[in-house]
Amino acid sequence: MNQNRDFYAGLVATVFFAIVLFVLIPIYVKVPSFIPGFAPPPDMWPRVVAIIGLVMGITALVLAFPKMREASRNQVTSLGNRIASHKTLIIRFIGVVIVFAAFVFGMPMVGFVPATVLLLAVLFIMTGNFERKLWMAALTIIFPVLLYLLFTEVTHTPFPEGSLFF
Repeated sequence: MNQNRDFYAGLVATVFFAIVLFVLIPIYVKVPSFIPGFAPPPDMWPRVVAIIGLVMGITALVLAFPKMREASRNQVTSLGNRIASHKTLIIRFIGVVIVFAAFVFGMPMVGFVPATVLLLAVLFIMTGNFERKLWMAALTIIFPVLLYLLFTEVTHTPFPEGSLFF
């Protein structure tokens, strides 16, 4: 990974997980007024994942600065050249943002499992690496189903089922 890509990946991860932690979780995860002493609140695991992601994003940002300083001594490129050379990555990033927005707004309609399957399929396609198509297809279906079964059968946490199918 080059130095600017590390920085931008850390910046995107930091912003994304900060929005999830400080905006989306307080708005969309309902916490009941009374929780028994042995049960964790419903917002515990989303907060844990968001905090870990936020720390990883900040760490990536911090670790990218020395690389950026070294690279800035060696070469100077204009913004136009940088955009032109990374046009495919910029288009993929815009596509991923659109897909995440569709996931957030479409999940109440289609439900968790179908929305997550579609999200993972699009994200795998966006990587552009099709060497392991079987793994990609299997993970696209198996991971959301296993996640759904884990939470519904083990922790008895209901996931959105969607208004389109039920």
